Amino acid sequence: GFLDFAANRCLSDGTNAWTDQDHTAYTVSCAGKDGFLSFLPLFLDHILFPLITDEAFVTEVYHINGDGLDGGVVYCEMQTYENTMETIADRAFVKSVFGSDSPYACETGGRLHELRTSCNVQKCRDYHSQMYRAENINIIISGKVTIEEVTSAITSVNNKILCHPRCQPFSKPTSYPLTPKPCKENNFLSVKMEVIPFPSPNDDDPGCMLFGFKSNALHCIRQNLSEDTILEYLINTSASPLTKNLVHVSEPFCSALSYHRYNYPTTVVQLKLQETDSRKHDQVQKLVNTILAQVQKDGIDLERVRSLLRNRQLESKLEIEENDLESIVSCAIVDQIYESECPDLLSAFSRMESYYNELLEEPEGYWIDVFNQLVSSLVVCIAAQPSSELLNSLEEEDELRIEERIEELGDEKLADLGEILAKAEEFNNNKVSPELFDAVKKPDVCQFSVNDVSTVSSICAQHHKLRFHNIKSSFYRVYVVIDTDKFSDKEKSLVPLLLEACCNLPVSDSEGISMSGDEVATKCEKLFLNHSIDVGLFKEQICFSLSLADENFEEGMILLHQLLLHQTVDKQKVSEYLQNLKSTVKANKRCGYESIQSLFYQHIYPYSMTAKSSIFCQEHFLESISLEDACLTLQGMLKELFSSDACLHIMSSPELLTRLDINRYLSLFKLDSESNEPPNFVSLKSFMHKDLGELMEKDTVVKVPGEETSYMASVVPISHSLYSDLDIKMRVFKNWFGNLDGVIGREVRGKGLAYHYFVEASALDANLSMQLQQSTDVSAAFSAVKEIIDSIVTSDNPAALVNETQVEVAKSATFSRLVQKVKSDFSAAIWELNFIHGKAKRKSFKDIASELDKVQCHDIVNLCREYCNKLFSKGESVKIYTIPQTRDV
Repeated sequence: GFLDFAANRCLSDGTNAWTDQDHTAYTVSCAGKDGFLSFLPLFLDHILFPLITDEAFVTEVYHINGDGLDGGVVYCEMQTYENTMETIADRAFVKSVFGSDSPYACETGGRLHELRTSCNVQKCRDYHSQMYRAENINIIISGKVTIEEVTSAITSVNNKILCHPRCQPFSKPTSYPLTPKPCKENNFLSVKMEVIPFPSPNDDDPGCMLFGFKSNALHCIRQNLSEDTILEYLINTSASPLTKNLVHVSEPFCSALSYHRYNYPTTVVQLKLQETDSRKHDQVQKLVNTILAQVQKDGIDLERVRSLLRNRQLESKLEIEENDLESIVSCAIVDQIYESECPDLLSAFSRMESYYNELLEEPEGYWIDVFNQLVSSLVVCIAAQPSSELLNSLEEEDELRIEERIEELGDEKLADLGEILAKAEEFNNNKVSPELFDAVKKPDVCQFSVNDVSTVSSICAQHHKLRFHNIKSSFYRVYVVIDTDKFSDKEKSLVPLLLEACCNLPVSDSEGISMSGDEVATKCEKLFLNHSIDVGLFKEQICFSLSLADENFEEGMILLHQLLLHQTVDKQKVSEYLQNLKSTVKANKRCGYESIQSLFYQHIYPYSMTAKSSIFCQEHFLESISLEDACLTLQGMLKELFSSDACLHIMSSPELLTRLDINRYLSLFKLDSESNEPPNFVSLKSFMHKDLGELMEKDTVVKVPGEETSYMASVVPISHSLYSDLDIKMRVFKNWFGNLDGVIGREVRGKGLAYHYFVEASALDANLSMQLQQSTDVSAAFSAVKEIIDSIVTSDNPAALVNETQVEVAKSATFSRLVQKVKSDFSAAIWELNFIHGKAKRKSFKDIASELDKVQCHDIVNLCREYCNKLFSKGESVKIYTIPQTRDV
């Protein structure tokens, strides 16, 4: 709790951590060097020298409350994941590949049974003492800071380490041998399929399949890159062999394919078939074998392999331009963990550019050998099978376990457990002294210089449908914003189909140029970098985004023109995508998170595209529409897709932009050259339910079979504009509300009532909403927040609940998130679209930061009194719950 307070004060939006099979990583990102250097020694001290108290274990890990129910932050989190299809399938996969007793097959978050029966605070202390020591820690830093500044900042921590020597000798934990299963003969059918049941309401619900391949040693970067390229060759587009024959068929066997590489000393590759037709798993395994045998017979398309390599090479440069250092940090982590098993690993990663250049010269025979080696290394096949019987069994077992526990403990022991929990909560709620907060130095936000991207007014100020943006880049970024207000209700319901099918449908233009859907997909793969079509910044718009290398720009823009103006419907492909959408809807209905988001938009904005695209609306719509009707409607949408209510943004360096002929692209995309203002895009708030009062009178409760935790949303309408005075105050309020060590965080997450909780005030959606997610007791969580807000609203002196320190920390966190929006030229250009299309009065970063700094405690109190208290009042807010099948609110 205090750690996140301190992080916020140092201009971070908080700390994070994850545990993998071979490491635990703790992360923080600060806006600016000063805040980072101030926070780093505190961060390291908390990691190496924590107070692992009995009381912290009770609230943070596991407890039984006075009603006999399980709780705790960790327990709450794992309860959500333990019995999902993905978790069960992955658990079976790693056990089959590495062996049940291997450390690489362990459940890093903990199993619920072990958390209940064997986990205790002493085990946590012993583990920390054994593993959390200076010999076993590596610090990886990216940013504009010198090693001398870092070593100076952590001097106090180094001195503390020297004063606390460890007596036990240290053995590096990753020295365990890794021996994946031996490979079978070169035939997919030689590996027996393991069928793993998972709880699901229907036995014909979608499942998944996982194929595992024993790969090369971790340091064999060139070979692993070659295998990854072949995997992309097999699955990347609708024209790829596996995707074409498993997804794009009249009765799809799965909805999509993906792969993941486990970076251990001996790497393992997992090929995943998502949302499979669970009735055909045996058939799928045989079909995959047949498809790969055909690829082996036909050979490898060398031109396509080289195109994939060139794009991966360019995308790696693009990531660095956009300050996306995730891949570099991941390489550094792997290097630090396995430096003894794989020496010089980081230097091998650094030679990636030369590997790309070498592989671009390799002949077809090389790639056939890579393909054969990959296929012959299959070691496991997992099929996750839905089981309604297992779902009913687990629900009955859970109910019986709780009943037996309550009977066994009796009233007296339950009362004792309730008292233990209450005392732990009281102990953990002890306030940190103001002196300790003051000791964390707050950086001066006025010192910041950030990216300020402006439209190239000298070139295209008169053309508001085509805008150029200056960014420091050797690439072009193209961003197309398309309004959907012109769509009918039926067309809005078909937007998910449009998003799935676009870039995979045939093209036929007036000049006689035509391409099949597969040819379109292959050309997109060749020319576009990181392309996507999705709902954009403002929810009711469709946004097509892509990046282009300079040498591909002209050809890429012609292809974009063909996609936006000349795509036609292919009945077979539309049928395939309809089937895939049905599978996706079925799978998402098992998820509490997806269900609550769907109900949120369906209730509050019933006529919006966002609501029509939600899973419950889609479920009904997809069953009711015929294939012929879908094709006819989609063709009409494609014809009108890029009409007058659209805008095209091109972002690049001035040197590249000045080469472009504005009139050519205005003509190519049929943009109105006389327009003197940007398109007036509709926002979600235009579709708000006309009679919310009716919805406010009665709560909506939906039971989600297979879900083990609860979710809730409470919504009130408000009206404010983007980056207005009220909007900026609401952003600070959001961070005050969500702070883990704040008054609400201690009551909700600190007591294990809900793993996630937040408020969000959206200017474009015209609402204030609160959500409680992954909750073990959603009613108690709701009541806890209500009690705090009521206390603030009714108190004559609310300073005890909303004090200056908390608000200063919330302002720092808000500033940090603001900086993230402009951390690179590209992100700053995307941020600028808020002012162009979001109907927001243009403000500079400096002006927004200045207004942010003026927010005070009384502003937070006033927001609670004027807006937030309505979230808890009947008749003033819409409340929606999703709960497990066996629970009640």
